[in-house]
Amino acid sequence: MAGDEREQVWSATVDHLRTMIDSGRLPAGSRLPAERALCEQLGISRGSLRQALRVLDSIGYVQVRPGSGTYVRETLDEKPLRGWFSAHEQLVEKLFDLRTTVEPTLAERLALDHTPRVLERLAGTVEEMDRAAADGDMLRVIAADAEFHRVIAENAGNDDVTDLLRSVLSLVGEERRAALRLPGQIRKAVDEHRAILEAIRGSDAAAAREITLRHLLDAKTYVHDYTSGD
Repeated sequence: MAGDEREQVWSATVDHLRTMIDSGRLPAGSRLPAERALCEQLGISRGSLRQALRVLDSIGYVQVRPGSGTYVRETLDEKPLRGWFSAHEQLVEKLFDLRTTVEPTLAERLALDHTPRVLERLAGTVEEMDRAAADGDMLRVIAADAEFHRVIAENAGNDDVTDLLRSVLSLVGEERRAALRLPGQIRKAVDEHRAILEAIRGSDAAAAREITLRHLLDAKTYVHDYTSGD
């Protein structure tokens, strides 16, 4: 059970760090304590801490700077959402292009070769995203979304393409935070994640590929339409 808890993006470790950041105990721009000190302070293992920091980094909540430490990032401003997309249009375009090239193949591959444990983890992220949406907890929504795509990437093979996607997914924090705040996107993402999961569970490789591709292309189109709208 302890292993399962470490793998959950909504683990007590993540929640504890969120509380520290949201309460101002770890203000924006500040550096987190050293790993050993933080583990002792929270009473957690080094593995749990690294898992939590990886999740928070992947969604843009903290930033890991090699050789320097982990820093609390500024939160995305709620007001200039359309402006944020316009200012980062090329980055968002490139990220979506790479993801639509790689992720459908990984979903297809996972549909042909998966374990009950992987299905359980994917189902857990879908249910967590659904619960978080109902609770209005945006960070949990984003974290669950990130974890769903990460689980597919890390269990569909161990080649260079998979490693590349892992790196890409670590860069999409702000894009994911912004995209999921677009009207109707959370509910749509939950439904599509569930459809991808069912295709993988049913070993339907063609459906897993097609639904994943449509999921990403629809999100890309929606972002573009929202950005260029009045």
